[in-house]
Amino acid sequence: MNKKFNSLLIIRKSSAELDWILPVLNEMKDKVNFFTLFLNKESFDSVRRNGFLFKKWNRISKNFYVQKKSDRFFYKSLRVLFNYFKLFKKKNFFINFQNYLDQKIHNLNDLKYNLKINNKDNFHFVLNEFQKVSYWCEEISKKNRKSKIFLFPHTTHIYDPKFIKKFKFSDKKKIKYCDGLFLGNYIDKEIWKNKIQPNKIYITGHPKYDFNWQKKFNKRKNKLKKKIVFVLKNIIDLTSYTNTELYLNEIYRICVKFDYILEVKLPPFQQPQLIEIIEKFKKDKVKNNLIISDQNIFYSIKKSQLLINFNLSATTLDAISLNVPVIQLPVINKIKGRYRSTKSIYTKLKMAHSVKSINKLEKNILLIMNKGNIKKDLKKNFYKYFPKKINSAKNIKKIILSKI
Repeated sequence: MNKKFNSLLIIRKSSAELDWILPVLNEMKDKVNFFTLFLNKESFDSVRRNGFLFKKWNRISKNFYVQKKSDRFFYKSLRVLFNYFKLFKKKNFFINFQNYLDQKIHNLNDLKYNLKINNKDNFHFVLNEFQKVSYWCEEISKKNRKSKIFLFPHTTHIYDPKFIKKFKFSDKKKIKYCDGLFLGNYIDKEIWKNKIQPNKIYITGHPKYDFNWQKKFNKRKNKLKKKIVFVLKNIIDLTSYTNTELYLNEIYRICVKFDYILEVKLPPFQQPQLIEIIEKFKKDKVKNNLIISDQNIFYSIKKSQLLINFNLSATTLDAISLNVPVIQLPVINKIKGRYRSTKSIYTKLKMAHSVKSINKLEKNILLIMNKGNIKKDLKKNFYKYFPKKINSAKNIKKIILSKI
């Protein structure tokens, strides 16, 4: 019997990362022992709250470890101290000392001990989301030159081409440790080729859209009522708090008026302010018309007729992959200077309908809910930018195995 490969999966922020890569883990589980490192407790809690992802991941991952703030506390304290004195960074001694501290903080022997791996065993490859490459990738590569680093999206997303020219990376910001970068669509290659060699970029599509993976979400019974899914975002200022309440109440009013079911989909990690809004909102509401869900988004989208989200939400692609139309609401916060903006890459590519005013929401909802042929162009637009009829998980598996 052939010995299995060892792989380290690094989860940095939330369950969205696991949601993207889990079909690949499932595809490779017979050939690979997967171990999972959560870089903080919040990322682990996010996965644990998602029942579907947690159960599937827990059956595949051989072991896991959640990093604590107290881990290697002495060296972390020294790093904070030396980062405070920024002038010292210009001197070679302090630069070398910073590297020394980073190596001490990311002690590979300790990591293997926490994951219950034999110290003599190596990781054949590491999976890390592409937004921020963990220092663990560098440390593992230094200890074993044969270890491969593969990066993947932290969620489904499309970069707006007009911003691509603004992303000019210096040599210091280019990704040093990477043997393969997996992207969901062709547009994004234009931005990532400035950070990594183009021959290391693979357009694979999104594994969670694979037909075989989607079959796992077909267990729920169809309901007689039409259903609208409203995807919420976390609260970052007072304006977004107020607007979230306004849209929640208005969409619920419309659903009650026309006897639709409203399913409110919570984000993977809910801030206290959003939980507070939900607790107030669900009081005195008719249960027959309301569902509050924090489960996998596909459980919500399947058997629904419409998805409503806020500007730039990646759930737009999730819905379109299943032929569900999308209404995109304006930006609801004032932090990034885009307040009330309705334009996005999704509206430009004709993947989402935008509503500029809450007063026009009912009219737009009825137009979509009662228009039977609106789904015809959805897949057509989707496949302009994403690989068609491809098994993404198997494709990624083939790429990884060819390199290790």
